[in-house]
Amino acid sequence: MPQRDDLFDSAFLERLEYLRIVARRTFSGSAQGGRTGRRTGPGLEFAEHRAYVAGDDFRHIDWAAFGRLDRLLLRLCQQEEDLAIHFLVDASASMATGRPAKFDHARRLAAALAYVGLASLDRVRLIAIDGGVRGHLEAGRGKSHILAVLEFLRGLTAAGRTDLARSVEAFLPHAPQSGLAVLVSDFLDEAGYEKPLTTLQGRGFDVWCLHVTDAADLAPPGGGDLAARDAETGETLGVHLTDDVRRRIAREAERFAADLRGWCLARGIGHAEAPTSVPADVLVLEVLRRGRFLR
Repeated sequence: MPQRDDLFDSAFLERLEYLRIVARRTFSGSAQGGRTGRRTGPGLEFAEHRAYVAGDDFRHIDWAAFGRLDRLLLRLCQQEEDLAIHFLVDASASMATGRPAKFDHARRLAAALAYVGLASLDRVRLIAIDGGVRGHLEAGRGKSHILAVLEFLRGLTAAGRTDLARSVEAFLPHAPQSGLAVLVSDFLDEAGYEKPLTTLQGRGFDVWCLHVTDAADLAPPGGGDLAARDAETGETLGVHLTDDVRRRIAREAERFAADLRGWCLARGIGHAEAPTSVPADVLVLEVLRRGRFLR
């Protein structure tokens, strides 16, 4: 695991500046409210439909479309507005596993994306979550604020149990307005990811999921008789790790990742897998391009 001073070394900072140059108008925001958003509400120019999901405001259902298509569709409208970018970083104990640790990878991803947002003059907020909101930073606008972002992320530790739903509920009262919510997590929550993501979307956020994974999730190291300890509960389970058991674990991890990806895409939620083996700046460029944030 990187030491405190190695998490954001000089090479990483140089790559941040490269990202700023390449991502010219990433997130398409400006201090003058230059972002074009998709929102529901009266008095706005109609843009498109999307499927209604639980938690959406039923007042914005297009009943005329329902009569024609027998489907519940929500009217999305075009609105010029200045939106904030909220980075929700999973700081639960399960994120401490992996080589490099998933938590270190998540913090680098959040730092890189935050820098691009700051340089584009978007308002940036960082929120550390586990079973609630552990800490938050109002970073403001402008790339000069990146030092505060790095210091905030450096000061975090991975601890506590994951509860994404409670974390989102705790975050919402402190969000002055909706915008882009980027959840950086391994999504290993016994209660599931569906409720928190649906809640964010229902409150008008554009949602992106960065699914942090590690090779050990697919192919646990070692073999023979092992004591597997749950990072969050402390529970220990004896396992006889054979090649067949390893393959079954890998299949389950792959199924979980595929289910999350499919669930997000079906609901218009952005999704990208972020393996620890791929440098954060490389992943960020891919996420930005795939998400059509670059112009």
